[in-house]
Amino acid sequence: MKNLTKTFLGAASLVALFAGNAYADDGILGPDFSVSAAVAMQSDYRFRGISQNNKEVTPEATLNVSGPEGFYAGTWWAKTDWGVLRPSGGANNPSMEADFYAGKHTDLWGTDLNVEAYYYAYPDYHSGAVPNASFFEMITQLSHTFGPVSVTGTWAYSPQFSLDGGTGNYLAGNVTVPVNDWLSVSANVGHQWVQAAKFAGSSDYTHADFGATLTYKSLSLDLRYVTTDLNKTSCGFYMGTTNACSGGFVGLLTYSVSSWPW
Repeated sequence: MKNLTKTFLGAASLVALFAGNAYADDGILGPDFSVSAAVAMQSDYRFRGISQNNKEVTPEATLNVSGPEGFYAGTWWAKTDWGVLRPSGGANNPSMEADFYAGKHTDLWGTDLNVEAYYYAYPDYHSGAVPNASFFEMITQLSHTFGPVSVTGTWAYSPQFSLDGGTGNYLAGNVTVPVNDWLSVSANVGHQWVQAAKFAGSSDYTHADFGATLTYKSLSLDLRYVTTDLNKTSCGFYMGTTNACSGGFVGLLTYSVSSWPW
């Protein structure tokens, strides 16, 4: 945790320096670009319903650069604990996830089409002969607003899922309803297919969550219940920590900066 904290603090310093230069007199990036960033603490980092940090508090950080014509790129970092021991013994690993992405938003007659290349990296993952944990997905999203209600559909395809899982496909839907200018409620449901799951005594699975998001200036607090339909045995294919797939409440506190200077 100590080393990861240093990483976050160093990244935050670089972000501030880069962002300041980017906006000074339309400097490095120019007037058609914007930079946003956020730091967060989550009570349990869940990826598609499954705990990635052994149900422990997780620091997170992100940096995003948006350009003209809907193009964008960014990175997202978080602490992880998969319950995987190093070959020589010692601490569980990987201890962090570092994601990198780039994509483009396109307006289709009032519907937003987002096509994104996304790479999930685990820089310090070492477990002997176990395959590489990092993997790539191509993600396509369609979002539309019906009055105050926002609806998003997602499809993600991986040619080789994490740990040599074979091809992966993921479908999900999100509905968000604003209650007022500081409160919204939302729900997500998704289904993950992984080719190798059935050969390892597991299966594809469905996850769901529902909750509320409160915002105040640059702060937001998201509170929700998250669950999957995987039992302990089936969950072992996806995550080695105890009860990683069981239901639970998750809180996420985020401080975000939408643009510089502030």
